[in-house]
Amino acid sequence: MKKKFWLCKRGSVYYLFDSETGHRTSLRTEDQTQAEQILHAKNQVEGKPILGLALAKAYLSTFDPHLPQRTWQDVLDEFCSRGQSQTQAFRKRKARNRAFNLIRHKKLVETTPDDFRAVLKSSGVMVHCCLRCAHNLAVGLGWLPWPVLPPKLWPQLRFKPKRGITREEHERIIAAEKNPERRLYYELLWEIGASQTDAVSLSADEISWQTGTLTYQRNKTGSSATLVLLC
Repeated sequence: MKKKFWLCKRGSVYYLFDSETGHRTSLRTEDQTQAEQILHAKNQVEGKPILGLALAKAYLSTFDPHLPQRTWQDVLDEFCSRGQSQTQAFRKRKARNRAFNLIRHKKLVETTPDDFRAVLKSSGVMVHCCLRCAHNLAVGLGWLPWPVLPPKLWPQLRFKPKRGITREEHERIIAAEKNPERRLYYELLWEIGASQTDAVSLSADEISWQTGTLTYQRNKTGSSATLVLLC
């Protein structure tokens, strides 16, 4: 039987030569024994993807016994456990997206680029961001021996245009609001420019009438924001 791969050497480094395409791939080793082992494995699994996967799992299990069994749910759980509490809550909501069901219980070492493309095709920008972060985390932790998709092959993110409310739009809202308390609240929001979560958490206790300041703790960063009230 004709062998597809052969060894060749350039300088002190061994290369794998594909007899069908003529392509050479560096094995990144100067050790002949190690190079011959890689060559034997490549020829052994050529045209036998199931055998190749089985051998890969066997080799990987000696490095990390849990690696062949880890699923993307394990990665998502680790991803959602990082960051501050509000960040964790946000990630958990995104991780429950139905698009992740396509790979949720799939083993990392059995994941293909087509699996990722299916998730990306059935979801939006935030799932794309979460999947990419989870993928990078898996690679960084050594749970994923090789990238499922190289950086250049990830689809380009396309965000929808965003903008703040204009003065004219704000004034129209104020003019249409008949509830005095709510109208004053809208005026307050316009002046302080707080985020949505911080704005709904405001209370009168955060205003110091003696110093003329409004001080509140930002939910996202945990830092304090102080504004001077011009009364």
